[in-house]
Amino acid sequence: MTTIALAGAGNIGTGLLRLLSTTSAGKLLRAKTVLVRDPNKSRPGLPEGIAVTTQASDLWNDPEVSVVVELLGGVTDSLLVVSSALKAGKSVVTANKNLMAEHGPELFALARKHGVCLGFEASVCGGIPIIRTMTEALRGDRLNTVEGIVNGTTNYLLTRMSEERATYAQCLVDAQRLGFAEPDPEYDVSGKDAVCKAGILATLAFGGYVDFRQVPTAGIESLELEDIRQAEAMGYRIKLIASARRTAAGFDAEVGPVLLPLAHPLASIRMEDNAVLLESDFLVKTLLSGKGAGPNPTALSLLADLLDLAEGRGRVPSAEHPFLGKAVELLGSQASQSRFYVRTKVPDRPGVLAQVAGLFGKKGISIASVLQPEVPGSTGETLVPLILTTHTTIRSRLNEVLAQLEAEGWGTNVVLRIQED
Repeated sequence: MTTIALAGAGNIGTGLLRLLSTTSAGKLLRAKTVLVRDPNKSRPGLPEGIAVTTQASDLWNDPEVSVVVELLGGVTDSLLVVSSALKAGKSVVTANKNLMAEHGPELFALARKHGVCLGFEASVCGGIPIIRTMTEALRGDRLNTVEGIVNGTTNYLLTRMSEERATYAQCLVDAQRLGFAEPDPEYDVSGKDAVCKAGILATLAFGGYVDFRQVPTAGIESLELEDIRQAEAMGYRIKLIASARRTAAGFDAEVGPVLLPLAHPLASIRMEDNAVLLESDFLVKTLLSGKGAGPNPTALSLLADLLDLAEGRGRVPSAEHPFLGKAVELLGSQASQSRFYVRTKVPDRPGVLAQVAGLFGKKGISIASVLQPEVPGSTGETLVPLILTTHTTIRSRLNEVLAQLEAEGWGTNVVLRIQED
């Protein structure tokens, strides 16, 4: 019987304890102690007999405990718990994407030094076994591309906007009411959640640490219903995509809204579901999809890591572990080539389209299509939407054009990459 201690007793923690009490996993795993902030708070989800403590050191100082499950969230407190547990010779299982994305190298170094395991399956895409697939099932293959919908909140919003033609603001209110979005949704809709996961997935794919802080990131806050409509009229669907690619020139990664062809496997992923598409040398394309967040999916992934430890399948990190490999230098999105969708605002007067086209032409950017939706009652100085798409170009060149447009005071730009396959 493997004895565990939990740091955190929220929805995920109580979900894990429920699994231990209702499945055969309870024959192999025993939860002894739970770390809480308020010992007087009622916790009906905790089973009888489990000890409650407010002292984090009780978790790693207990000789009976062999595994600490970290469920605190954030970075500061969780880093203390995880690093202390590893130093004390305890294996750790965590669902903390922020912690792994930021401190993965030092934590895996500690695990290796002290001969213990560090499980983090639940840190990316909840109940989808993406980390297990990348590190075990595909460890003999070479991964070239990882791209995925890894944030359920943004996918829910974009699905609602697409299917119901509802505005971003309307969909956000509903998402908050249903619990798919936090009262302050900025962390999700800005791409900050997705980029932490992108850093983890890119690290596993490339065999060396990818610092998520170096990954170009954009969110969906500036998208409007008009963008959704125009993308779909052109045969695309907008999704917030976390991607990492191995190219002949080097490694690249990004997070941002992308126009995906309707036939693309990720274009059909709806509502709060997640999905990750892997491209490798031998299997070519592998798609994993399912519930990417929530207490039950996350608890199930935690349990999978715990069962590996209880049944002797857990592995102490080797020197070749991706988080212990040489840091990967990214090419940077400014050098990437792609087609782009651009929405800006320009004065509704003669000659403006020619002026805009001239700016693009001077930078060697070919315009593929132009649309200027009619705005009733506009005057010569009224700023009206201008939507255009480009042929393949370098992002840095496009940025120079956009900077010139913004210098004219012609409104904020929305720039989305157009993916062709």
